[in-house]
Amino acid sequence: MHYGKISSYQTGVVVPLFSLRSNESVGIGEFLDLIPFGQWAKKCGLDLIQLLPVNDTGEESSPYSARSAFALNPVYIRLQEIEGADEILGDELDKQKQQFAKQPRIPYIEVVRSKRQALRKIFDKQKNEILANEHFVKWTKQNEWLRPYAVFCAHKAENNEASWKEWTKKGKPKESDVVFQKWMQWIAEAQFLKAVDELNKLGVRLKGDIPILINEDSADAWHYPQFFSLENRAGAPPDMFCYSGQNWAFPTYKWDNLEKENFSWWKARIKQAEKFYHAYRIDHVLGFFRIWVVPEREYTGILGNFVPSIPIYMDELLRTGIPKETVHYLISPNFGEEQLNTWFGGYTEEAKRKYFEPLQGSPGRYILRDEFRSERVIMALEEEQFIKDALLNVYWDRIFTPSSTDDILWPYWYWYNAPVLHTLPEHERNTVKEVIKSNEAKQEVLWSENGRKLLSVLAKEADMLVCAEDLGAVPKCVPGVLEDLEILALRVERWTRDWKSEGSPYVPLSKYPRLSVCTTSNHDSSTILGSWHEQDFDKDFYWKYMGKSGNAPAVLSAEHVKLIIENVFKTNSLLTIVPLQDFMALSQKFIPANPDEDRINIPGTIGLQNWSWKMPCLLEDLLKENALNSDIAGLAKVRKERKL
Repeated sequence: MHYGKISSYQTGVVVPLFSLRSNESVGIGEFLDLIPFGQWAKKCGLDLIQLLPVNDTGEESSPYSARSAFALNPVYIRLQEIEGADEILGDELDKQKQQFAKQPRIPYIEVVRSKRQALRKIFDKQKNEILANEHFVKWTKQNEWLRPYAVFCAHKAENNEASWKEWTKKGKPKESDVVFQKWMQWIAEAQFLKAVDELNKLGVRLKGDIPILINEDSADAWHYPQFFSLENRAGAPPDMFCYSGQNWAFPTYKWDNLEKENFSWWKARIKQAEKFYHAYRIDHVLGFFRIWVVPEREYTGILGNFVPSIPIYMDELLRTGIPKETVHYLISPNFGEEQLNTWFGGYTEEAKRKYFEPLQGSPGRYILRDEFRSERVIMALEEEQFIKDALLNVYWDRIFTPSSTDDILWPYWYWYNAPVLHTLPEHERNTVKEVIKSNEAKQEVLWSENGRKLLSVLAKEADMLVCAEDLGAVPKCVPGVLEDLEILALRVERWTRDWKSEGSPYVPLSKYPRLSVCTTSNHDSSTILGSWHEQDFDKDFYWKYMGKSGNAPAVLSAEHVKLIIENVFKTNSLLTIVPLQDFMALSQKFIPANPDEDRINIPGTIGLQNWSWKMPCLLEDLLKENALNSDIAGLAKVRKERKL
């Protein structure tokens, strides 16, 4: 869909669809909940609603772990909207609604299973009518992605939802099971489009979220293996928030193969999104410039390397005069007794016996055994944590990470701090530094060309407004490429600082790029209220940056939150999109005793606290919160009336 001309500063709200609650929804937000939510947004003077991904994730609660790049999540279907459902299900829905309403967070797996069982019951009762429905039959023929997805899901159901790599039953699934999967998608799309149509009537735009990656256990990786590399995993390099980087456990793309087919898979994905959205967010846009690739044997992201990137070749180092033996030492160091003792202490002798072997020809020197050169292996050992930590430190002590061939070298992320570097003679140490620094400088042109080529495909394929999530270690070329392609960048206010200047001052809101989206927080961070209680957040420094005198308040009230949002709304960014939790904190009534209760996700953790937040009231009640809604409308009005 076309976003339309932007003639004023725009304001929006972001919320996971699963978090919405209404008198009609059962256990989780539903597509049709977007209608009353759109009415609320309109009442508050908001221009758009941004959602987290709504693709089918099976029993995985994270919306970023999709089993299909195209299919919608059937859990968002409103059962009672299906013709004949009330008669078939009886009072079952009311019982489930009451049961799920009592729980403080969304019991995702329970809701998924109960909804699919109900959907199957409806389908089985109406199967003959469904098969004879010409609209359904026509729709199935119009969506090429549907058949492989439906077959994949039928196989998974037959194999107790096991990964496709572990299927024991591989014969052709029952056709009725395949049709059931298609029918759920037909219903889901119809309900989503109904909600979108109502939003259009209200003049409220909808922004979607398209993750760059797809789950390995997905219909796409199963059906299109030529497009995916299953030998490694995508992730993110270390940064200030995560010392060891991130390993997302998702496969990377074989971009050469995608390009041979004119990026047809990606183009189809964008066209599918265009059915529903006026704008979309490209998750981890940096991955289109270069993706951080982690070998399958590793657990964290620390031993990855960028792809594409220009490697350092063995010959480069040898030509500088560094001996070949030294280069091998920098890839796979050996250690003396004293070094091992600094890591293992009183456990050194036992560690040597279990995990090391003597270096041939060098008495008193030891190397880690080959079978322990893997983070996954080390972390799985039945040892005390300090021993596993010590082994990881040994394994990470290097200048170069392993590669598929001996000729190619990838610099280890923390090479400049690696103990092994400081064991070299000064002239060799300086030479290694010069080679690595020179290599770093070569990457920008390659990344710029790659990002421009791939993002041009996305930006030109549809008429939607394109936004990018460009957080993390950002290459210098990224801002220019995004600007040239008119893709909006992202600015999370608390992280938008001049990190290279003394004191790391906040970047003034007036200096944000016009082509950007500004926000107060996101689904992977704490809320405004939560940030105030984090040890590494200097609230006094932030308070001063806002232009307020004195010390920051120890606890934020609704009035304080209003001051913060009011300040953020001064941004030069074309769009400002605030999470629903931050908007609702404008009312003291909705400020939780523990701000962490309002978090959507805590990266690097697994548990029921993630992806399960419910909004604290029903949508019908939110529409009646006149004071809160008036505050939001007032803030949005001031922003809209600013001269663009």
